[in-house]
Amino acid sequence: MEKRHPVFLSTGYPDPLGVRQRVLAPLLNQALMPLGMAALDDGADHMPLAQRLIDDSDYVVLVLGGLYGALSPLGLSQMHREFVYAATKRKPVLAFIHEAPSLLPEAAREGSREGAVRRDDFARLLQGKTRCHTWREPEDLVERLARVLPDWLRTHPAAGWVRPGTSGGTEDAVLRRRLAALEAERERWLTDQRPAAAALARGGDPVELEYSCAVYQGGACKLARGRSRWQWEAVFGSLAPKMLEGASEAVLRKTLEQALARRALEELKPRFPEAHAVRNVTLAEPVLQQIKVQLRALGLIRHDERGAGPGCWRLTATGDAAMTQLLARRREGG
Repeated sequence: MEKRHPVFLSTGYPDPLGVRQRVLAPLLNQALMPLGMAALDDGADHMPLAQRLIDDSDYVVLVLGGLYGALSPLGLSQMHREFVYAATKRKPVLAFIHEAPSLLPEAAREGSREGAVRRDDFARLLQGKTRCHTWREPEDLVERLARVLPDWLRTHPAAGWVRPGTSGGTEDAVLRRRLAALEAERERWLTDQRPAAAALARGGDPVELEYSCAVYQGGACKLARGRSRWQWEAVFGSLAPKMLEGASEAVLRKTLEQALARRALEELKPRFPEAHAVRNVTLAEPVLQQIKVQLRALGLIRHDERGAGPGCWRLTATGDAAMTQLLARRREGG
């Protein structure tokens, strides 16, 4: 059964770099149907139309370049208002933020200090409220969008739209039950095939977490890659409480990225001695997959076939006991 998912796409107005046309292909390749307004230069308030389109969409993708945009009577740009409305409707939002707007052509960046401050404040708001990625050239944006979309869609399943006349209803319910049974059978098989835990890295054994981030120093922003040295028990201890009730890959990723962000500035100081801030920490995708494999092989987590969608992970009974042993506080002198 082939589904289509409407996605509200906002690339800012005007769009001097032609970003909107460039990102259509990766969206269409993922069975997404882009909605939105390509050009809004008539001075009218288009927010009622944007709200209806967002209501009809399963997802929202925002691409912030160097322009904040014209202010509405509320003092916010069109994209800013679209984001606020999407957030109130609990729509999954994926944002792409240009990492160095000062390097853009004059027509593609704010011409005033006040406009640049508004743009940067909005970028920080997005970074704190939703999943964000950076871009520099339109080609980078297209490549990154194509790379992150599949995982993002898996972690945010939506009902979608099915062409009338295709299978649904009772047949869908039968297929879901069959899928759940196959998932349970696979979990049992994987448990039987699991290697002996004694042969696997765990506990105090070291593991390196690779990440990328934006480093701010001397008024400039540079993209940097870092490696943070952890122990496996610290990785598990960070993630385990999130999996008590089940957690998506997106939640696990964000948890680790927040923990890395607290260490990143100190770890990057030897390379960037004048750095004063680190933003947009992004965990390398292979690292997250390795962590999942390792914790699963140790029998600490399992895929939840009863979860709301793919990519939902829970603690096993062994994992629950290990978390309690690792994180529970002991009384003084005990």
